[in-house]
Amino acid sequence: MRKILYLLAAILVMVGCGKKGGKSAESTDTVVVVEEVAVPMGITEGAYFTDIMGVTPEGAELALSELVGQTDYVLVDFWASWCGPCRRFIPVLKEMYNSMPEGRLEIVSCSVDQEEAAWRAALSEEQMPWPQMREDEAHPCSDIYNVQFIPHTVLIDRDGTIVGVNLEEPQIQEILLAE
Repeated sequence: MRKILYLLAAILVMVGCGKKGGKSAESTDTVVVVEEVAVPMGITEGAYFTDIMGVTPEGAELALSELVGQTDYVLVDFWASWCGPCRRFIPVLKEMYNSMPEGRLEIVSCSVDQEEAAWRAALSEEQMPWPQMREDEAHPCSDIYNVQFIPHTVLIDRDGTIVGVNLEEPQIQEILLAE
C-alpha cells in the first residue's frame, strides 16, 4: 500500500506543481523525490480542521480559525505564483466566489511562495478579493496540512468539519449549492 501511495504522490507532483519547487512538470531537469511522510491526523474528510496561521500582504498574521464559522464554508487554497495550474484555477475560484450569496463561502489563499516579491507580484496581477496569506519558516501552513502538490484545496464547513480535500470544481459547487 505504501508503494502505491509513493507512486501516486510522484504522479501528482509531475502532473501538478510540486510544493517546494519552482520548475514546471515540463522541465527536463525536474527531479521528483518522494519521501515517506507521516500524514497528520485531522487532514481528512470528516475530521475537525487544524488551525494554521500565515502572514498577510500587510505583514499581519491571519489564522484560519478567524474565518471558520463566519460563513457556511471556507475554502483554503494552497498555491504559488510560479504554479501554472494554480494560476489557471484562480479565475474559476473568482467565478465561484462571486456567484455565491453573501455568507455562503469565504476563500483564503495560502501561498507557498518562498520569494515574497513573486507572491506580491502575483497578488497584484490576480486581484483576488478574498483574504491572502503566505507561509514562511514561522508559519509552515502547507506542512501542517501535508500539502504534497499544488493547487491543493480544503473545504471546511461552518462547524469546522473538513468536508472535502482536493475536490474538483463541480464537486465544490455541488456542496455549496446543496441545502
